[in-house]
Amino acid sequence: MFLETTLPNGLKVIGEQNPEALSVAMGFLARAGSRDEPAHLNGVSHFLEHMLFKGSEETRAQQINHQFDALGANYNAFTSEEVTVYHAAVLKEHASALQHLLTELLKPAFRPEDFELEKQVILEEIQMYQDDPISRLFDAARENFWGSHPLGQSVLGTAETVGNLQVEELRQYFHTLYAPNNLIFAVTGAFDWEQVVSQLQQETAFWQPSEVQRQHPEFVPTFETQRLKEKQLNRSSMTLMGRGLASTDEKRIPMNVLVELLGGENSRLHWKLVHVGLADEASLSHVDADGIGYLEAFISAEPRKARKALEVFHQVIAEARENLSEAELARARNKLALQAALRFETPYNRLFHLGLEFLYTGRYLSTEETVQAILQVQMAEVQDLLHSPLFDQWSLTLQGP
Repeated sequence: MFLETTLPNGLKVIGEQNPEALSVAMGFLARAGSRDEPAHLNGVSHFLEHMLFKGSEETRAQQINHQFDALGANYNAFTSEEVTVYHAAVLKEHASALQHLLTELLKPAFRPEDFELEKQVILEEIQMYQDDPISRLFDAARENFWGSHPLGQSVLGTAETVGNLQVEELRQYFHTLYAPNNLIFAVTGAFDWEQVVSQLQQETAFWQPSEVQRQHPEFVPTFETQRLKEKQLNRSSMTLMGRGLASTDEKRIPMNVLVELLGGENSRLHWKLVHVGLADEASLSHVDADGIGYLEAFISAEPRKARKALEVFHQVIAEARENLSEAELARARNKLALQAALRFETPYNRLFHLGLEFLYTGRYLSTEETVQAILQVQMAEVQDLLHSPLFDQWSLTLQGP
């Protein structure tokens, strides 16, 4: 059963009830990611995620974490380009206590000493990612493809922007982007809906809405090649990026089936590149985002085989336009449908699908509806996408010796 309401302060509350479940999962989703940050505050969303676990005026970081552990909770948070999610799951008898703790997270104290300590932790995290070749590759590829569009900004931020960040800037960003009208509270599994709503209304009564709206600037992709010459590496890695579909596009599910067929496990790219030894890794994925989307491919090969591997990647696209079979399509549909069924059968996993789907599209899709939508994808839909301009132009970033 799907349930939905909006509190007087603008907080949207959604739930998917399963009385037979033994657990309950819940979380806050904030429409706040790196694409929402001013350039000089790049990394503030991720920094804020860290700070919310440092405690409120009533509790300290250690107390918060001990209280989660006392409930036996699985809990964590993540930040992406478009959303920050605080999530947890417990046995159903601890639902009210878990909800209180999650709400307490969104009352941060922003103590200066916690802020300075966490800044050093994040600066070290940035350095760790800069030391990783694949992280450098993808950062450079996305910056090249997105140009000045905010989706090209790093989730972590840079050493300069994080180093210069002030606690008052963090506090202001929180009050603007974490306004109740920019949040969703999602709950799945076994729970009392009236209790959830009543408790939320009481504990968030003082939260004030704000005027906040995500910007959607015009995007003109950069289709060019850039080279990151790194002599110390013994592999050549390549990332190709192209235009994709928005999360509200009706062709989104056929696109996911298509990229599974082309670049998933045991896909055409696997058999043409990895199986024959031209590459040790080859994949293609599609990311549907808010108002926009993109394709992203990755190939890793020996330097002497890199050029040939890149040629074969383009050949795979060209050949698929001519000779896709119904058997291939059926395999891709069945694989994606099973993945969806397995992934969404527990309350904790359902939480993410429920919350993110609603955040992006404003609609509810059950597991059954998701599975059936995948299984109903037709060859004509896939071929229309393959023959569209989306697969004609690629931004290429090469890294290696």
